[in-house]
Amino acid sequence: MSLEIVAGWTGPVDFALKADGAAINLAGITVTLLLSGSDGVTVDTTGDVTILSEPGGTVRYLPDAADLSAALSPYKARFKLVDGTGAIVYVPSGTRDVWKVVAA
Repeated sequence: MSLEIVAGWTGPVDFALKADGAAINLAGITVTLLLSGSDGVTVDTTGDVTILSEPGGTVRYLPDAADLSAALSPYKARFKLVDGTGAIVYVPSGTRDVWKVVAA
């Protein structure tokens, strides 16, 4: 999935996490956003992701003001899901999503 967003955006951004076209049930799952700018540096998204709907697989990313910069666009993103047994799944499981950040 691609995303286009304005630099400095701090409003909520919601995502539906799916596997084989079906929503992933996020009950008992810890979700982390893995995000990096075009320079390859990882953006600290700790505490910025919440689960909105466990059965619906919906999560919300609430970016900090400095998270998204047009100068570091495009960003690459994927979500890391860890269940109670320590099993790890990535969404997307292939090539990371590309986020284009445009100047305000």
